[in-house]
Amino acid sequence: MTTGAPAPSPAVGDCLRGRFDLEEVIGEGGTSTVYRAVDRIHRQARDETSEVAVKVLKPVSPDHQDLIALLHREGRRLRDLVHPNIVRVYDSDFDGAHHYLVMELLRGRTLAQVLAQRNGRPLPALQAMGLVRALASGLGHAHRHGVTHGDLKPGNVFLTDAGDTKILDFGTALPLDPAFRPNLDEATEHMVDRVGAVTPAYASLEMLAGEPRTEADDVFSLAIIAYMVATGQHPYQRRAADEALRESLVPARPVGLSRRRWNALLSGLALRRQDRIDSIEDFADRFAKIGVFDSY
Repeated sequence: MTTGAPAPSPAVGDCLRGRFDLEEVIGEGGTSTVYRAVDRIHRQARDETSEVAVKVLKPVSPDHQDLIALLHREGRRLRDLVHPNIVRVYDSDFDGAHHYLVMELLRGRTLAQVLAQRNGRPLPALQAMGLVRALASGLGHAHRHGVTHGDLKPGNVFLTDAGDTKILDFGTALPLDPAFRPNLDEATEHMVDRVGAVTPAYASLEMLAGEPRTEADDVFSLAIIAYMVATGQHPYQRRAADEALRESLVPARPVGLSRRRWNALLSGLALRRQDRIDSIEDFADRFAKIGVFDSY
């Protein structure tokens, strides 16, 4: 008995669940496609949020069943993590073979796109420090709700045309305290390992080793982003933390960065958890404190 070929991804012009008209592809990755869509119900009600983003899994990956579970768990978590610096997710659902998230529609660029266009040049100090504070605010909110992000990187940071900063993709998020993880979140951890969802160049040494999550893991990822926006470069030459440790790599001090900021940044970039700042708020306060962000 054969199961047949997997269903193709939906096309522009298709309608999911008789509700979401897919109007344009606005993003595409290895496992999903993101569409600009119109919510028919909200349009009929003349609601301002009738345009949405719909992230649809591609049904061709050998890890498809794991990715389906991670997608819907991402939807469940983000419905509870409402914050100005976290992308808003309205729902997760499926239409036949198509599993998808319905999210707020963002207009702008990812931080990865911005950095690529700057060709190794840092962001202006005011923008860089504001971005670090915004990310810390969103991550701090998640941590207060007992959740770590686990895959913070420039591709998961969105800068809107309106000047807002949004954290994307909580598909690899896990509870901070393993003693209180339900079985579903233990399954999530195993699925993250199987599909390789964590990005090595931005993951802490402890995450790469499979240790239980703490806030310090997100601090490490945020510190790498802070270094990149301040210098245009990755602090460890895009090496994973375990490789950086083996090669005894040491980040170079950014030109013009004050000693106070540099000490905070070094602590956030510490390869070993015991040497690292363990609080997102502490890192942001020491590196990007309001009132002294007009210069590095």
